[in-house]
Amino acid sequence: MIPQTYRAIDNQYHTVNITSNLDATGKPVVGAYRDLNGQWHATTVSVQACGLDADNHPIPCAPAVTDSTLENYLQKSAINVANGVAALDALGDVTNPLTSGTDWLGTWQKNAQSIDAFAQGYESALFGGQTATGENNGTYMPRSLLVQTDPYGPYSTGCGVGVAMTGSVYNSQYPISEQDPRVGAGAVVGVGGYDTVANCILVSNMPARLVLTATGYTTTSVQLATPLTAAQVAQIHPNMYITTNSPNPALTPAATTGQLPKRNLYAGFVSAQPAAGATSISVYAWDVPGIGTKASGQIPQTAKLDTVWSARSTPTVFLGGGAAGSAFGSNLFFNLNAADLTPSTTNQSLIHQITPAEIDLNIINGTAPANSIDWQGISMNAGNQPAALTTDSRQIFLGGNIAQHLLFDGGAGNWLINGDNIYVPSLKNQSLSAQNTAQLYQEWDQWIGSANRMRFLLWNSFDNPTAPQGWEQAVSHFGPTIDGAPVTEGDPGGSKQADIEWNRAENYGGLDLCGYGHNCGFTLTGDGNISVSGTSTFKSSFFITGGNTLYIQPSTLDNNLFSGWCAPDSYSISLCSNIGAWVSLQSKGDLRSTAGGTTSSSAWHPDGYGNWYASNSNNDGGISGGGSIASSSYTLETLPTKNELDGARLWCSDCKLNGISGVVVYWHASISKWTDSQNNTISQ
Repeated sequence: MIPQTYRAIDNQYHTVNITSNLDATGKPVVGAYRDLNGQWHATTVSVQACGLDADNHPIPCAPAVTDSTLENYLQKSAINVANGVAALDALGDVTNPLTSGTDWLGTWQKNAQSIDAFAQGYESALFGGQTATGENNGTYMPRSLLVQTDPYGPYSTGCGVGVAMTGSVYNSQYPISEQDPRVGAGAVVGVGGYDTVANCILVSNMPARLVLTATGYTTTSVQLATPLTAAQVAQIHPNMYITTNSPNPALTPAATTGQLPKRNLYAGFVSAQPAAGATSISVYAWDVPGIGTKASGQIPQTAKLDTVWSARSTPTVFLGGGAAGSAFGSNLFFNLNAADLTPSTTNQSLIHQITPAEIDLNIINGTAPANSIDWQGISMNAGNQPAALTTDSRQIFLGGNIAQHLLFDGGAGNWLINGDNIYVPSLKNQSLSAQNTAQLYQEWDQWIGSANRMRFLLWNSFDNPTAPQGWEQAVSHFGPTIDGAPVTEGDPGGSKQADIEWNRAENYGGLDLCGYGHNCGFTLTGDGNISVSGTSTFKSSFFITGGNTLYIQPSTLDNNLFSGWCAPDSYSISLCSNIGAWVSLQSKGDLRSTAGGTTSSSAWHPDGYGNWYASNSNNDGGISGGGSIASSSYTLETLPTKNELDGARLWCSDCKLNGISGVVVYWHASISKWTDSQNNTISQ
C-alpha cells in the first residue's frame, strides 16, 4: 500500500502504512499502527496526509499551527476560516459553534456576551439548532433539534436517548435490561422482554459533588479545614447548592410518625468560584430551606451537629446535587402569558390549550388482529420495599383547583377501574331494556380463604317492564353474591344473598329487604308505611337486653317502661314489661285468634263503653254468633292463695253447688278466702 506521512499529537511527523495494523503474528491490532521502520504506535495521529513525491518518498507536511492547546483538541490548519474549524478559548472550548450556512449547532449560551446565571446557569450547555437574529446583541432564534435513533441492544443503554441524573457516579447502568450480555444464555433469559426504550431517565439519590470538612462559618462563607485543590475549584460554580450538617436549634418543626421530618439544616448558595488554595467558599446567606426565619446575618452553629440525615462528627458542607433535598425524574412546567389569554391588539400567541402529556396509540396500514397488542399505558411501581416508604408517599397526586380531577372517556363495556378486586364499568351509551336486562354499577370482591369469592354488588335490573318507559322500569339492587366472574352488563350471576332493593314490584320511592335476592318480606313504601309478609320471628329484644320478646317503645317515654309481647312457651303469647310492672291490653277494635289455620275465629268485641263481648263471628262488629269465656280449671285443693286480686274468679272443677260439680269461685282479699257467687264456703 502507499505509505503516507502523518503528524501525531506529539507534533512529530511519522510515515506509516495505514494498512499495516497487524501484530507480530499478522493479526490486526485495534488502536495501533506500525510505521515503515516496523515500530508500533498508538493511533493518536492527526488526519493529515502529505503523499509521496515522484521517487516515491514521503512529502514533508507543511508547518502547522503550533498552539499546544489547540493541538490537543483539533488538528486543522485552517482556523476561523470558511470550511475550517473554530479556535479555542482559555477553557479549551470552541469559540464558534459547528456551522452550516446561517444555521448552526452548538452551545450558544456560552457564546453570549453575558451569561444569565439565573436562566440557564453557569454549568448549562444548550445543545440545539439556532440562528442569529441579526441584531448583533447575542440573541438567537431557536431551531428544532430532531433526534432519530435505533436502540439496538440493552447493554448500550437500550434506549434512544439516555439521561442519567446520578451526580459524580458514572458507572450506573441504565435499567433497561440489567443484564450483562457477556453472561450468555443467562443474560438472554434475564432480559425478559427484550425491551427498547425511546427515552430512559435514570435517577438516584446522587452523591454531592464535593463533601468538605469545615472549621466554622461567617454570615457569608464557610471556612474549610484544608485548602481547595485546583480540581476541586473547577467543580465549584456560583449558585450551586451548599448544605451544612448544622441544625438551627431555634427551630423545632413538628414530626409526624411514618413521614419524613422537616430537614432542619442550614443551607445556602455559592456566590463566587473560589481560587485554587482558598480556605473558604463564599455564599450569599444562610437559612433553613422551607422553614427558616428569613432573617439576615445568620451564622450556622457547630456545637450540635445533624444526626437525622447524616452522622458526621465534624462540621461538614455538601455541594452540588447531593446537597439537594429531592430528585425528580421528570418535572414539567408550563409558563402561560396571561396577557395573551385575553383577546387584545397586542396578542402574540394564539395557544390556549395546554396538554402536559398525551399518549396515543395509532394502528396504521391495515387492521390488526384481535388481541395482538399488549397496551400497557402508564405503569408505576413504588418499589420492592414498601416498608421503606413514608406514610404520605403516593403514586398519583391530583392537585389544584379544577372542575374535573379525573375524567374517564371509555367505551361501552370497558372497565374504568379493574384492580385490587374493585370493578367500575363504563356506562357510556348503556341503556336498560328488554334486551339488556341488567347493568353493573360497581363491585367489591373478597376471597374467603381459597374457597369462595364474596362479591358485593350495586346493580340495576329491568324488572318493571310494564311501567312507563324510564326510571320506573328499573330496580336497584345492593347486596352480595357468592362466586361467579365480574361482568359489566347482564345479570351479575353467582349465588345471590339477601339484598336491598329500590322500586321493587313498582314500589316507587320505597325499599324492600329480600332474602336470596328475590324472597322479599319487609317493605317500606314511599309514604313511610311498613308491611311484613311471610313468617316473622322475633328472637331477641329490639330495644333492651332480653330473649324472645318484642318490646314496643312509646312515642313519649318518661318512665323507662317498655311493654310488649312475649312468648313464655311454645303455645302462648303474653303481654309483658321490661321491669315487671303491670301492663294492660287496650283495643279500639276486635281482638281475634285463629286456631289451626282455619278461617273461623273467636273474638272479643268492645262496645265503646268499657264492655266486651265474646263471639265466634267473622263479622268484626257483630256479636250475633255468640261466644263464651273459658277460665283455667283448678280443683279445690289447687286453688291459688297468693298474689290474688280481690274479686278474681276461677273455675273449680270439683267444687259443688246445689249438688252439681263445677263452680265459679271468687277471691275475697279481706278474708283470704274463695267463695261461691253467694259468698258460701266452697266444698267438694
